[in-house]
This record gives sequence, C-alpha cells and structure tokens, in this order.
Amino acid sequence: MSSTEAAPERTTPRRPTSRQLLLGQVAAGLLALESVIIAGFVVFYGYEVAIGEGQDLLIIIMSAVTMVVFAVGLAYTARGLLRRHPRAQAPAIAFNFLLIPLGIAIFQFAPWWVAGGVLVLGVGTIASVLLMGKLDGGRD
Repeated sequence: MSSTEAAPERTTPRRPTSRQLLLGQVAAGLLALESVIIAGFVVFYGYEVAIGEGQDLLIIIMSAVTMVVFAVGLAYTARGLLRRHPRAQAPAIAFNFLLIPLGIAIFQFAPWWVAGGVLVLGVGTIASVLLMGKLDGGRD
C-alpha cells in the first residue's frame, strides 16, 4: 500500500436496536411454540401406539421420529435467534414458508381458526425474523 492510498475503513458492527432485539425474541418465542406443538403431536402419536389405535406401526414411528427431528431443530433455531446467531434466520424462514401452503390446505378439512392460526403463526414468524435485522452473533 502506498502512502497516497487511504487506509481501508474499519467498520464496527452496528448494535441492534431495541425493536430488533424485541422482534428477535418474538421470533424465537414463536419458533419455540412451534417446537412445543410438534412435540405434542409426538406425544399423541406415542399414545396412539400405546393404545393400539395406529393403522400402521412403522408409519407412526417414522412420523414421530421425523417430528422429533423437526422439534429439536426448531428449538435450536429458536436458541440461535435469541443469541442472534447469523445462521439462525434461514431455517426459521424456510420452515415457516412451508406453513403457508399447509395453512391454506388446512382450510379444507379443519376449523377456520386452526388454519388461520397456522397462517398467522407462519407469517408472523417470517415477518419477525426478517424485521430483526442482520444477525452478527451479538451474544455468545
């Protein structure tokens, strides 16, 4: 670097605003709620197996295992959003984008408030995650 060139500017990461921190907590709370709901379905499937009501045991077990994986993943994603980890936004947005067509489809066979709840949960989580700003791993 020659003496006439300007030194590159070092920028410090901007601290998130209180609004962004609040939206991050809201998004993490909504993801945690989704994780608990999925865990509830796992308990229901376990109960179904215990009383012998399941049609196909293998399908029920594989569905429960898949739901456990999702519940754990959502819990870790919620933890990542609370800690403002930079890689926590993508899985939160991706999972909740899947809830939108699911919520629309649920209108055909469930009460309107169930389908509406799924849609509000999905859209609300996506909005909270997007509005929480750029994540830089603010807290370790």
